[in-house]
Amino acid sequence: MTRSILSGLLGLLSVVAMASLPSACESGGVGDPCLPEDEYDPQFAGFKVTEENIESRSFQCQTRICLVNHFQGRVSCPLGQEAPALCKYGDDAACGGNKEACVLSGAVEPPNCAGKQDCKCQSDDDCYGEGWKCNPSGMCEAYVCRPTKANSKEFLECQEPTTEFSEDNAKRPCCVPGTQDPIAAPVCGQCASNSNRNAQQAVYCSCRCGVADGEPDDPNFNFCDCPQGFTCSEIRPNVGLGDPNITGKYCIKQGTQFENEGACGNVQGRTNSDQCEGF
Repeated sequence: MTRSILSGLLGLLSVVAMASLPSACESGGVGDPCLPEDEYDPQFAGFKVTEENIESRSFQCQTRICLVNHFQGRVSCPLGQEAPALCKYGDDAACGGNKEACVLSGAVEPPNCAGKQDCKCQSDDDCYGEGWKCNPSGMCEAYVCRPTKANSKEFLECQEPTTEFSEDNAKRPCCVPGTQDPIAAPVCGQCASNSNRNAQQAVYCSCRCGVADGEPDDPNFNFCDCPQGFTCSEIRPNVGLGDPNITGKYCIKQGTQFENEGACGNVQGRTNSDQCEGF
């Protein structure tokens, strides 16, 4: 399934969800797990612990807010992965013979397509660099080497989004959620479970509970009240960029405020990269 088709389905579901939700901002569902839409992109390398992301049209959340509060990696791939080798279709020999096979990672829109309709690539140069191809449909696609089971042509299963570490899960590739399409990018492992920065503590449905520090109150916005176990904390200061209606304070789990860049802790998954925090 391509990125554009998936986005269209998500958009349709969002419209249906909007029709069934009240107009006021409510706190029902705060803390429910959610999967950020970025993770359906086969070249998305994951979030950085130094940043936050507010997905304001999440069809998965009653509040329509999926909050990524200084989280590292991918929710769907807790241990991350090294960058898979790119290959040409059918060239399994280039992937190590019977240990790996050359498979399609996924087809996505060309870069710089945001807001454009019927945006297509015309040549390989319109895609994401070496190893990426422009297919006949005008989408950019890449083939990567995917591990197979020992002495078998069967693929290793995709990594499971579990909090428990296992050597078996660590060998598995990161995949686009709900598919067998491997991710064509290196992915950092999630922060340690006791750091308050793993998926369970930093990625979930939330709601906007106040304006940014220093901003005047907004009587026209229906702010929510945080439920028990959550506190109203500033997530995005208003620096004059982007939508001011998603700046400010959000309900976060008590004790999970982001304090410093060294808070990632002992990462069980991939850490050997300048992009990965932890040790």
